[in-house]
Amino acid sequence: MSATQTLQVGDSALVVREIEVDDVDRLRRMFDRLSPESVYRRFFSPVRQPPRAALMWLAAVDHQARDALVALDGDEIVAVARYDARAGSHAAEIAVTVEDAWQHQGLGKQLAARLARRAMDRGIESFEATVQPDNRPALGLLRKLSPEASVRYDRGEYAASVPLPRTAA
Repeated sequence: MSATQTLQVGDSALVVREIEVDDVDRLRRMFDRLSPESVYRRFFSPVRQPPRAALMWLAAVDHQARDALVALDGDEIVAVARYDARAGSHAAEIAVTVEDAWQHQGLGKQLAARLARRAMDRGIESFEATVQPDNRPALGLLRKLSPEASVRYDRGEYAASVPLPRTAA
């Protein structure tokens, strides 16, 4: 990926780029704009304020086994798509967070598709995710990434495996 690209969402052109360590404060501000429901869907718990060390861990990726892309509106992060490769496999856990005001506009899908292309370039063959049973938008996003996605109910949550097609959208 070049340093920055643009992504069209409705009438807005967002900048997409790799996450950087300097994004810690932008991540905190994005977190502060998320609704309690969005926070719960992302972290599976009612996190009030993530510690700076957690934000540093989220921002400090190697862009190989751990990678993340951010979408910016001006200077503010409005969405993050990330993966963490599973050691010894060709699978990675994916997580996508979209600020509430930008949800249901295709931003998560577009950002996840770009991340999928990067993951495939690094030898990742599938994404895995744990999804809460009532999170229909997340399940839909996984199916849009790959129609061959398999989803099974496991101990109160859905476990999804998403094979990455060579022609990710």
